Amino acid sequence: MNKIGILGSGWLGLALAEKAKKKGHQVWTTTTTKSKVDRLQNKGFHVRYLNFSETSMVGEIDFFNHINTLVIIIPPGLRKNPQHNYVSLFEQIIEKAESYKIKRVLFTSSTSVYGFQKGIITETSKLLGDTPSALQIINVERKLQKNKNFESIIVRLGGLIGPKRHPIFTLGGKENLPNPQSPINFIHQEDAVAILLKIVENWSGNQTYNAVTPFHPSRKEYYTQMAKIAHISPPKFEKIGTIRGTISSKKIVSELNCQFKVKNLLILN
Repeated sequence: MNKIGILGSGWLGLALAEKAKKKGHQVWTTTTTKSKVDRLQNKGFHVRYLNFSETSMVGEIDFFNHINTLVIIIPPGLRKNPQHNYVSLFEQIIEKAESYKIKRVLFTSSTSVYGFQKGIITETSKLLGDTPSALQIINVERKLQKNKNFESIIVRLGGLIGPKRHPIFTLGGKENLPNPQSPINFIHQEDAVAILLKIVENWSGNQTYNAVTPFHPSRKEYYTQMAKIAHISPPKFEKIGTIRGTISSKKIVSELNCQFKVKNLLILN
């Protein structure tokens, strides 16, 4: 039985916690909101209040003492706080992982680290992401990979969709959207959870994996069809734009035999 600690009990983290618990793993979660503690405990999880920033970590630090695998599902959050130092926050987490001698760290990264490049993108492709968020994620990846005190696995997730979460609801009716011919590189929550849990259960440290559903219609084609499904006005695109490459998940399929259950992403849930 794995003792899994999940930093980040949001939309994806909580779904992972629920799946891991159903499979018999001991699951520890954290929340930065004290009012959530009872709600998570009622779901059967071991819960610790833990609040961390770029400079400190406060709360029930003994969270780290109960786990053998640390899963970090914390997005940069730069849209809400452009000055947020994501790298410094991770330095706090890394210090705790070292102090408590945790040997396995799984980090949910993002395919944004690849930036805009053509062709088939694999785990060995260059990291050309140049947005503030992508640059900080790249830095975090490197810090984890260089650390000799624990094994790390980096999972570069595609754009996440699933229950109560789909970009069509913010893009519907908008005009002049860029890059109409770029392929989508998405993954459904169900598959993201299954992949993360399979990695934990079949640990092979110091690896990097792409996790993107092999379903890649163009942005224009995809969002036009999704608007019909959602019964909202379709977005309008620019006539030209940069074409991003298609992100391949062949490595995770061949090495871990991961199978994508939600193969057609023309769904809302």
